[in-house]
Amino acid sequence: MLHPLKTSNSAGASTRIPVLSKSSSTSERKKTMSKALAWIRKSKGSDDDIGLEDQREKVKALADELATTREDLDLGVQSGFSTMSRNDDSGLLDQNERVTDTVERIRDGEYDYLAAWDDRRVCRDEYFAVIEYAANQGGCEIVYFADVDDDDLTFDLKRRIERDTKEEEIRKAKRAIKVKKELGDDLGRPRFGYTYNSSKTEQLPDEDDFERALRVIQLREDGETYATISNKTGVSEGTISNILDRRDEYLADANTLSS
Repeated sequence: MLHPLKTSNSAGASTRIPVLSKSSSTSERKKTMSKALAWIRKSKGSDDDIGLEDQREKVKALADELATTREDLDLGVQSGFSTMSRNDDSGLLDQNERVTDTVERIRDGEYDYLAAWDDRRVCRDEYFAVIEYAANQGGCEIVYFADVDDDDLTFDLKRRIERDTKEEEIRKAKRAIKVKKELGDDLGRPRFGYTYNSSKTEQLPDEDDFERALRVIQLREDGETYATISNKTGVSEGTISNILDRRDEYLADANTLSS
């Protein structure tokens, strides 16, 4: 049984191609020893929310249909913006070592396909063109689970509008957080390995999960992959990425606790 999927070429145009469903007994779509990358990302929320779980299920299934082997780039909750549109010191897409390493591997021809929910789940600004160019150089076809606009002008306008809207949302969020801090209110869900004090004004290390976070950092420094770390600690790859992004903060708190 055939069903259509969206793909994108290096010029930004999209075409529909037939892809075999898993129920088919043939493998017309798959190349011999082909490899697909499942790119999973969400801008906000928690690592275990329904949006990410939906991506993990359906994008991985799409990658499995496309190729004989699959590798996952599960970024979890990660900004979709890059240094091409932001001046943040950290936390941007192209400041994530896993992302830049993967883009280099795409450029080097390691993957035949890049599977994603849609273009916005790959990137939300001009860095998307960098990823597309790498895919073009490496012969990697980008395939989306959801529909993506074909027209280049529509595509560009939509991305600019989304960027402006997102920036306004971030400005509002920062203002709200500033007010909450001034009032001493709860600032939302604490990061992994922490819990709030009784007045919910400060995040403090939580004994069990904080030790797991330190274990994640140690395993990474020992050269372990994200997948191996996840298997050894039970921490998802998206959360591992968040922990490593805040490595210095975790270690500083660990030194404080031990002193």
